[in-house]
Amino acid sequence: MRIGIDCDGVLRDLIPDIVGLIKEKHPEHADKILTPESWDWEDWLPFWTEDEAETFIFEENSEKLFGRDSTPIKEAIEDWSILKAWAIRNGHELVLVSAQREHCKDITREFLDKNGFNFDEYHFTKEKWSVDVDVLIDDSPEKLDIFKERSVAYGQPICMKQTWNTESQKKYMTIDRLSDLTTRVFG
Repeated sequence: MRIGIDCDGVLRDLIPDIVGLIKEKHPEHADKILTPESWDWEDWLPFWTEDEAETFIFEENSEKLFGRDSTPIKEAIEDWSILKAWAIRNGHELVLVSAQREHCKDITREFLDKNGFNFDEYHFTKEKWSVDVDVLIDDSPEKLDIFKERSVAYGQPICMKQTWNTESQKKYMTIDRLSDLTTRVFG
């Protein structure tokens, strides 16, 4: 089985890093940040337009938010060796399927390497449905829906539980952490 795994929201703790950086660099907005309930910046960063949020995240702070020293999800670090050993034992392949922007691909690889997230294959694409995987673990409602509709391998989406994907949690198998794959999904 080929298991596709997203990076942001599954391995990298991007949203808390964004929140922390806004509080550090723009303390005047600290009390205006809402709980993320979508991937739409304006929904939880109401003080900025989408363009302003994109500039802050992807232009001014891409190295800090996506680079080598960005923050991994604690449970992903704890679970990775368990998941990797399980995959090897059962003949599964772990495949990164991540929609990184062009200037974030190399720094994301540095992040993955630093934290020991080694994969059998790496795919950086916004068209995750086009990667030949049997399942895709992702936190993005849009990516999960499109993968369900168009997967070239007729793969199944698996939702990584986050505050912004509560509707997806009702539609798809949902996991709280990567080690859930070894017991709840394939156990």
